Amino acid sequence: MPGPASTAESDRVVLLLQGLFAHLGVSDRTVATFAVRKSAHFLEYAVLGLLLRKAQGPGRRVAWLAAALAIPSADEAIQLFVPGRSASPRDVAIDFAGALTGLGVCIVAERLSARRRGRSS
Repeated sequence: MPGPASTAESDRVVLLLQGLFAHLGVSDRTVATFAVRKSAHFLEYAVLGLLLRKAQGPGRRVAWLAAALAIPSADEAIQLFVPGRSASPRDVAIDFAGALTGLGVCIVAERLSARRRGRSS
């Protein structure tokens, strides 16, 4: 998505969350926009982490970690060719952290499910 379109989308979300930001004491629009944009990165890649875990199954940590790092790296590299966008190592780190969080949520859910199955047997 070109830079201006991405900015417009972020601005719409900031407007939707204006009351929440006010409640949290965030009055600086730049700070709110930064929070929205980085939260979107994190959540998007948390979903990717869940999907990667389900696609690869347990026990494939190296492949999972490689994919969880390669995908946001490629995504950021592609942005170098989009008008008004740039690549950011910080965004790769945020994306990777989101993917790790998605993985963690999936592992916890799997373990809880296994415990419940063990109790009901």
